[in-house]
Amino acid sequence: MRRFSQLVFTYKIIEMDLCLGSTNVATPKDIDEFDLWAWSEYPRLLSRFIYLWSNHRTLIGACNIPGDKCSACFTIDGHQKARRRVCRSKQVNFKSSDFSEPLVIGCWRTPIRNSLYCELHQNDEKLTKAPRTNQKHTHAMKLRNSRQWQQQKNIFFGATNCSTTKARSESYINKCSRSFGLLAMVTNCRVIISFSEIFRSETLREIIQLLINTIRISDNALPKIACYDDGCHLVRFVQRHVGKLITDTPASNTLKNTKFYIDKAHWKNHVGTWCKENMSPYATSDLNMINTQSAEQLFSWLKRYAPIISSLGWLKAPLYLLVLFHYKNLWTCKVRPTRHFDIANMVPDSATISLPHAANTLRTTSAVSSSNSDGYLSQAATTKHDPSSHTVNENKWAQMSK
Repeated sequence: MRRFSQLVFTYKIIEMDLCLGSTNVATPKDIDEFDLWAWSEYPRLLSRFIYLWSNHRTLIGACNIPGDKCSACFTIDGHQKARRRVCRSKQVNFKSSDFSEPLVIGCWRTPIRNSLYCELHQNDEKLTKAPRTNQKHTHAMKLRNSRQWQQQKNIFFGATNCSTTKARSESYINKCSRSFGLLAMVTNCRVIISFSEIFRSETLREIIQLLINTIRISDNALPKIACYDDGCHLVRFVQRHVGKLITDTPASNTLKNTKFYIDKAHWKNHVGTWCKENMSPYATSDLNMINTQSAEQLFSWLKRYAPIISSLGWLKAPLYLLVLFHYKNLWTCKVRPTRHFDIANMVPDSATISLPHAANTLRTTSAVSSSNSDGYLSQAATTKHDPSSHTVNENKWAQMSK
């Protein structure tokens, strides 16, 4: 049964790769090499996925929705039902060129058997429980936090009045042995244009990294109107940090000029003065006849796959999500999966399209340069197999052409 499911999954990957512009696909014949192959192919396929579905209005045709509003707006949101097992080492950093400070992304690998840590982090110290506090100390902490809250109410146009921040406390994050689901960007016509897994919490910097990557790959085809349930804090962060913490690039400036609103499902949670004046989805004509709950509708469909996604390992999970979303988009746009889109030479390159892959590549490069091996998983996971260097007679690779 395992081999049969592997064959079906491989077939779907090949079909998706051909649909996304490839003329031939090289796959490993040995089933034991499949997971490493799936991991290594993911960044390339994700880039093509983002380009195709960000430009689906021009490449495929406008969706049949009222008011000719195809791709007029996108919604970004987090989904926390599909949480797979991950290593408890949360202090894995990556120095992205889009930020002046390292981005803490956490470890994405699956723990080894009978352990909470992956093979690379077995030497990490086990987390200790926080000391218990008495009632008097707890009351003093609450009083102090209340005073700080009153001082912050009017900071930067009152956006902090909205208690809608998604970042979790460090103590909570360090205790979690599962991922925090994924972030997804969905157009108002319910087409998924980009996504990424999150391993610590739904922080603003990870959201901004996803947005910048998508803007860069989509070749500025991203809608200029967006919805996010914590849009007030996101706008505040972007406006204050572009050119400082956020590197000043064409993509970051495009993000800065994108008009954000709160989606209608979460608007009742926002009480800030500035937020009510500038972020209301009901006080603007930009969102007339726009489906601002497209992400929630997607997650309602996705949660039925949560048991499968939660059981996958770190090598296979990203590509499984990509295949799942690709076929969902094909069904939404009524496109046959055998259709071929000649976009292979149109997709811009982005080194940070997948943060785990970028961080893993950097780790392996550093290890090689210092002649200090980090272990088989770290090196093998970033090995890019070259089909031209293998032959079918070597029983390694099978060439499948369009």
